[in-house]
Amino acid sequence: MNRYLMNTLQMIERKLTEDDFEVITEWLEQSPEWLSEEGLLKKEMDLQRTKVWMSLYDKYDGNWLMWEENHSLKGISFHIINAPSNNKPWIGMIMVNPEYRGNGYGSSIVHHLCKRLELKGYNIVFTACPFQRVGWLRFLATCGFEQIGTETTSTDKRYIKLAKPL
Repeated sequence: MNRYLMNTLQMIERKLTEDDFEVITEWLEQSPEWLSEEGLLKKEMDLQRTKVWMSLYDKYDGNWLMWEENHSLKGISFHIINAPSNNKPWIGMIMVNPEYRGNGYGSSIVHHLCKRLELKGYNIVFTACPFQRVGWLRFLATCGFEQIGTETTSTDKRYIKLAKPL
């Protein structure tokens, strides 16, 4: 059995708890691309700033999930069932524990989220990625996402919009 399939079968999800914020802060500190995209500085990251940053997503009524394998935290995700833009499911964030990046855990998280949505009767999921994050775009492509358009925000930030049939 290949590593991707093993990870897919063994990953479990759980709701975010208060205890997770410290771990997420550590992961963010080790993720300069994320910090840059979110306009955060490593030297400014602390537990309180992480909570404030994550609370900015409250307006979307989404779900933060922690992903584990063998009781070891592998990643975090945020997804929305009814996005304001099109009332469809969107994956807004996937971050893998820096210790385990490049080992298929991100793909496994996408797979699990997509299966979960499919079981709820959805037939498509959307996401977006900043133009300059070519590595992130490659990751999304390997997960089955395809470009469907582009968007420029009011602050001139450019995104590629992607969709994945379920």
